[in-house]
Amino acid sequence: MKVLVTGGAGYVGSFTVRRLLNAGHEVVVVDNLTTGRREAVGACRLHVVDIRDLSAMGAVFEGFRPDAVIHFAALKSSEESLRDISTYFDVNVTGTQNLLAVCARTGVRRFVFSSSCAVYGTPQICPVDESAPARPESPYGETKYLCERMIASYAQATGMRYANLRYFNAAGAADDASLGEHAGPGATQLLPVAVRATLGLPPSLTLRIFGDDYPTPDGTALRDYIHVEDLARAHLQALERLDGEDRCGPVNLGRGHPVSVRELIDVLSDVSGKNPEVVVAPRRPGDPGLSWADPGLALRRFGWSAERDLHHIVRTAWDWHTRVPASLE
Repeated sequence: MKVLVTGGAGYVGSFTVRRLLNAGHEVVVVDNLTTGRREAVGACRLHVVDIRDLSAMGAVFEGFRPDAVIHFAALKSSEESLRDISTYFDVNVTGTQNLLAVCARTGVRRFVFSSSCAVYGTPQICPVDESAPARPESPYGETKYLCERMIASYAQATGMRYANLRYFNAAGAADDASLGEHAGPGATQLLPVAVRATLGLPPSLTLRIFGDDYPTPDGTALRDYIHVEDLARAHLQALERLDGEDRCGPVNLGRGHPVSVRELIDVLSDVSGKNPEVVVAPRRPGDPGLSWADPGLALRRFGWSAERDLHHIVRTAWDWHTRVPASLE
C-alpha cells in the first residue's frame, strides 16, 4: 500500500513509519521539521512541507498518489494551547482541512488520524470508552475533536474509510535505544521531564508535581501510559483493517491501567537507582485529574491490545535518554 504520513519525523510518527516500512508498505513522509527530526525517518522519502501550504501539499499528493494517509502533524501541548489558541487552530484545524481537501481530490481511500484522549476532558467515568461525551478542557483538545468531526464529514461524502485513534499518554523508546522521544528543556511530558530532573539537568533541578489534591489514592493525577511501539503497531493494524464501514470512527488506544504521577516517579527511581527532588506545585490549567482508557474496542475492531507494561515503558525511556543525551537538549 502507498502510505503518506504527515508528521512522520516526529515521535510517534517515526515509530509508525518504521513499522510501515518493515511491513512492506511504500511510504512518503511530509513534515515541516519544526519539532520532527530528519534522521528519524532514515532513508524514507521526506518532503519538508507545512500542511497549511495547500499548493505544496497538492504537489506532493499528485506526485505520490497515496492509497492511504496517516495524519500525525499537529501541535500537541494542552498548556501551550491555552497561551496560543490561534496558532493551534491554524495548524491543527486548518492544516487538517487542507489535508482532507487534497485527499478528496486525489481519491485517498483510507485515513488514520492521530487524535487524543484530550477530547474527553475529565471523563465522568473511568475507564472511559468511546461512547463518552467529548468535553475538551483545552484548545488543543478542542482542535482534535473538530478534526475528528471534519474527517467523519469528508468520509461520509467520499466513502473514505477512517479511524480516529484517541490515544492516551505516549511514552517509552525502542528496546535498542535506536529511536525515541526528543524532549528539550521546554518539554511538558512527565516522563522525559522526570528523567531530566533525575539526571540533574537544567532548567529545573527539581521535579514539579502539578497538584496533589486530586480525588485519587495518593492525591496526584491518574494517567494511562502506553508504549510508543504499541501505538505504532496500532496505527498499522488500523490501517490494514479499515475494510468495512463498521470499522470507522473513534477508537481508544491505552493500556487501561491508571498510573499516578507518584507511581511513575517511583518506577523511574527503581529503574535508575536515583531519587529526583520532588516539589508540589498548583494544578496546571487544562489538565484533567483522572483519565484512563477502556481499550476494548481496539481489540474487537483491529485485533489490537497493548503488550508492554509500565516498567518496560520507563526502562526504555531511561535507556534512550541516558544513551542519547542530545534527546534532552
